[in-house]
Amino acid sequence: MGVTLSLTTGAVLAAVVGVAVGARWRPSERVGWAQLRRGLAASAVGGAVVGAVVGVVADLRIFGLVHLVYLGLTVTLPLLGLGVLALGVRRGSTRGVRLVAVALLLPAPVGAYATHVEPYRLQVDRVDVAVDPARAGSDPVRIAVLSDLQTTGVGPHERRAVDEVLAAEPDIILLPGDLYQGSRADLEDDLADLRQLVGRLRAPHGVYFVRGDVDGGGDDDAQGSADAILEGTDVRLLSDEVEVVRVGDRTLHIGGTRLDFGTASADAVRAELQDQPDDGAITILVSHRPDAMLALPPDSRVDLTVSGHTHGGPVVVPGYGPLVTLSAVPRDVARGGLHEVDGNRTYVSTGVGIQRGDAPQVRLFSPPTVSILTLAEPQG
Repeated sequence: MGVTLSLTTGAVLAAVVGVAVGARWRPSERVGWAQLRRGLAASAVGGAVVGAVVGVVADLRIFGLVHLVYLGLTVTLPLLGLGVLALGVRRGSTRGVRLVAVALLLPAPVGAYATHVEPYRLQVDRVDVAVDPARAGSDPVRIAVLSDLQTTGVGPHERRAVDEVLAAEPDIILLPGDLYQGSRADLEDDLADLRQLVGRLRAPHGVYFVRGDVDGGGDDDAQGSADAILEGTDVRLLSDEVEVVRVGDRTLHIGGTRLDFGTASADAVRAELQDQPDDGAITILVSHRPDAMLALPPDSRVDLTVSGHTHGGPVVVPGYGPLVTLSAVPRDVARGGLHEVDGNRTYVSTGVGIQRGDAPQVRLFSPPTVSILTLAEPQG
């Protein structure tokens, strides 16, 4: 039994235990606050036991524990609320208990939407990025960003993302990491489809990739799979190096850094982008994690950094922002889109895929995106 199925089964059993304990407390009386409190307590204990058992057997890490909490909110509590309402029909219940039981049902549709709808509601984010007038040339440059595909296999969602990128007819395509998060065993079965998918990515002035968290070394998951997937494609890996391209009358210096952006070689990339002999070239820094921009000095010579990693949250609370970003950049920046921090502009993609493995595979108020950035002189 997989970890997700085990946790889901445990969440259901925790609700059953909660209803059973609540029902047996003073069974001759109508359902009141005492039964509800004991049902909630029993469900919490049941969920904790499930977490402990699955945690030991499956070696759950932080994402697995988050998944357990998520299922507790979206499965256990709604089932407990349903059970309380059913008991109330048989034995009667107070109005307050009925209202609380109905409230416990609400996370269920939210969870269903976040798990089964929004992760596949692909958006195209079209953004105009003003180029410093001091940069030579006047032609616009169209850049497509496809980040965090993070798939376990090629399906309609992944194909549509590539279709949207190609439909924009970009001059350049940037891939800020995290291609595949399946197992090594599954990679053999998926490899041909993955190569075909990525191999479709072509642009007149190049397709450039930097490694993400699931693209570099690891034993148990298919980290390191990027090399195999990119083999035979037109995708160029930028591993702490700078590529110079000419698009129309514009010159672009595109620097790509490894996942560890604090190394001497990553410092050298940032230095090369900033050390331009004149103001002519547009300079772009590509990294998986947006934190790389924090290593730039204020008002640096770098025109734009492009990254992914945060998935935009992937759960966003209106009025507050992302619950978790796994990044040191400001919360609104991790939320995604074009921002400026200390005089440096950055674009953070919310990505196409979702976190795999033990994590809850969800998005809420943070739909997947492919991005089309048009670099041009400011209007007016």
